[in-house]
Amino acid sequence: MPDDVNLATETMTSNLIAVDRSYLECCSLDTAGHLEASLGVPLELPEHLNADGWATEQSEALCRWFARLTHQQYEHVTRDNTYNSENDFSSQFVFSVFAPVDRSEWLYCDDVFIVVETHLGGDVRGNYGSFQVFRVDNVAETGFLDWTLGWWAEPINPNAVDHLAKLEDRELQRANDEMGVGWSSHPSSHLLNDLIMPNTKPAWSERLQCWVGRLRDVDFAVKLQPQEPYYC
Repeated sequence: MPDDVNLATETMTSNLIAVDRSYLECCSLDTAGHLEASLGVPLELPEHLNADGWATEQSEALCRWFARLTHQQYEHVTRDNTYNSENDFSSQFVFSVFAPVDRSEWLYCDDVFIVVETHLGGDVRGNYGSFQVFRVDNVAETGFLDWTLGWWAEPINPNAVDHLAKLEDRELQRANDEMGVGWSSHPSSHLLNDLIMPNTKPAWSERLQCWVGRLRDVDFAVKLQPQEPYYC
């Protein structure tokens, strides 16, 4: 998702999701909201750390700070840029993970520190903001590593006499499973390329304030609504 979204065509569907009514695939997940929902509030940095410099240039100082906070020794275990993977973020970011030494699996241990540097626009190879530091337990369960939006389909008329039967339609349930976060690398692309009925396209409904379309193997039209990752 480009950083310069045309805001004039956006409709907010939740606090974290923005939908361009012209292009279903341009749905975006707010980066700042995702970080707060999954990692919480960033820590206040000590004066000796320069948040405007790259986190990798201060790895030793960061590890010493983390050790003072937790009374454990730390090491820098991984660093990545969300740009390198499928995502729906409003802004890309670089993140570095610092974990206690000799932990076999940092994804599931306590007192992990994640340092985030958010892209401010332009060429993704540069122009990143001041870093933020988050302290988190059990990273794998927070939703932080879910970088795409899922989709949910349901019958259009909730007051119809056959609404419940349609909700329980086997093919509809299968499609919803496949459109969930984690089933495919990019649910929006999977929806448009594999699940939509051939030779049709979803359309934005002003009345319903959502997308409407026909799914392959489902005998009725459905509302299509983007879903943010599950955070806990």
